[in-house]
Amino acid sequence: MHSKLNYIFLFCILFLFSCGKNEFSLNFDLKEDITENYNVTYYATDIDGGLTVQAVASVREGKCQLPGATKLPTIVYITDRNSKLPLVVYAKKGGRIDFSGNEKDPLEWSVSGDKINEELTAWRSQNLKLLKGNDPDSINVAIEKFVKSNEGNPVATILMLSYFNKSIDERGYADLMASLKGEARDKEWLRLMARSDQPFHSYAYPAKLRSLVMRSLNEGGDTICINGKNPVFLLFWQTGNSDRNSLIDSIKVLKKDYPDSVRIIADICLDVDSTGWRNAIRKDSLGDSKRLWAPASLVDKDVMKLAVKDIPFFIVFDSLGNQSYRGSELSEAMTRYRLLVEGKDSLPMTLR
Repeated sequence: MHSKLNYIFLFCILFLFSCGKNEFSLNFDLKEDITENYNVTYYATDIDGGLTVQAVASVREGKCQLPGATKLPTIVYITDRNSKLPLVVYAKKGGRIDFSGNEKDPLEWSVSGDKINEELTAWRSQNLKLLKGNDPDSINVAIEKFVKSNEGNPVATILMLSYFNKSIDERGYADLMASLKGEARDKEWLRLMARSDQPFHSYAYPAKLRSLVMRSLNEGGDTICINGKNPVFLLFWQTGNSDRNSLIDSIKVLKKDYPDSVRIIADICLDVDSTGWRNAIRKDSLGDSKRLWAPASLVDKDVMKLAVKDIPFFIVFDSLGNQSYRGSELSEAMTRYRLLVEGKDSLPMTLR
């Protein structure tokens, strides 16, 4: 049944893309005891746009043939019901992609048909344990190693845009993307990876802090300024945070450990309504820390500039306004702040 539906759907796509010359084929020749349905997803493209295709490769006794349709090259993602990371495959019109392997997990398959897929297979084979364990830190390191040795290879771009975990290393991501050269830097790879929102020339480090002006409880407004001497600790929160009390207790510890002369600590509420914010901060006895409010929440221009992603979220700046830590791990943020207060301003940036 899956097979019939797939062919009917692909016939419709081929009709939309004018003719069968825009086909590619996925050919599975796996171990005979493998009978499994695999999800196949890609973006079928032409010059003017395209559509997302979701199909099922019904492998029976190791065999399956599934047609695809696209005018421009595309990336095909293949997963099973247990996949943590997809098998990433490069496809272009007229291409034949062959899969072979003895295991059900797509990450363990060999993919042939062109040089790009063969190089992707070689990299996966070398880093299979990391991929199957879905260890983002180690995967990032493995990709970094490949990129630094293959800066002009499009495979490096594909690995960056499909497997590199940007959320835990934004600075490393920016550095590696900026290091790509030649063919690997062609905007066509961004397009086929559906990452046109990230042109190569725009990669930048997270914003520095110079001064930040926001509403405060008693004075109407308050300013946080970088003075070249003191690091800055910012907590972004909302009243609905279930662990807010523990966050406030931790900040109280920081306040106690460091006198006013060496600390700048502020919490910024991202509630749209000020009522909950006012009630919360009047009860928590945090005292003379800067108690700020951004009524536009995550779309506040300064909050957006600082790229706040989650709630709660912490950003620690060094004395020059560089982001030294950003993420949702309170213990890491506190550790980084303590080290900076104690004069270790040369620490590399940490992101989570």
